[in-house]
Amino acid sequence: MKPDLWIARLPDEAHAAGEFPPCDEQEPLELLDLRITGATSVTDQLFQRPELVNVVLDRCDIAGFTGREGRAERVLVTDSRLRGVTWVNGVLQDVILDGLTGEEVSLRFSTLRRVTLRDCRLPGLDLTEVTLDDVRLERCTLPGAQFNGTRVKSLRIEGCDLSGATGVAALAGASIHPDDLLALAPSLAEAVGMSVTADGVSVRD
Repeated sequence: MKPDLWIARLPDEAHAAGEFPPCDEQEPLELLDLRITGATSVTDQLFQRPELVNVVLDRCDIAGFTGREGRAERVLVTDSRLRGVTWVNGVLQDVILDGLTGEEVSLRFSTLRRVTLRDCRLPGLDLTEVTLDDVRLERCTLPGAQFNGTRVKSLRIEGCDLSGATGVAALAGASIHPDDLLALAPSLAEAVGMSVTADGVSVRD
């Protein structure tokens, strides 16, 4: 679905909640047709097969969440902070992550389809063995991002800092803006077995 179509159908501000709904540990986590603004969630619970559908999370602070084999579809997350958040072996489809900050965020082994990350600061973002299908990285700061085993079907990178990224050989087939190549060049060189030096000193030193 085109972004302008599904975004227009998301819950509006008049129906926003100021906190996350209570979770029953005996029941699967389901967030459906919700708009949550300014809420905080801190948990160490592992959620099996969580579902987020038709959801907006705005200015939220989420820490410690781990979801396995989950589904997130038609989800907009804006101006929020993620700490120690893991979405493993799941699906994200028709998702926009806009203005996120955080650390220790992992999407490993997941499939991202029609997903945009925009103006995000997520150092060390873990995309290990992730499938990227119609994904855009726009103006993101992602130093040390992990792309080991990533599978690219369609990926556009523009205005991003990927300095120190690992596994970048897996990005073969991606489209990248020329201005982004400089920061990525040392990682690309390392991936093909080249050392980048100036007067015998590594540029990484």
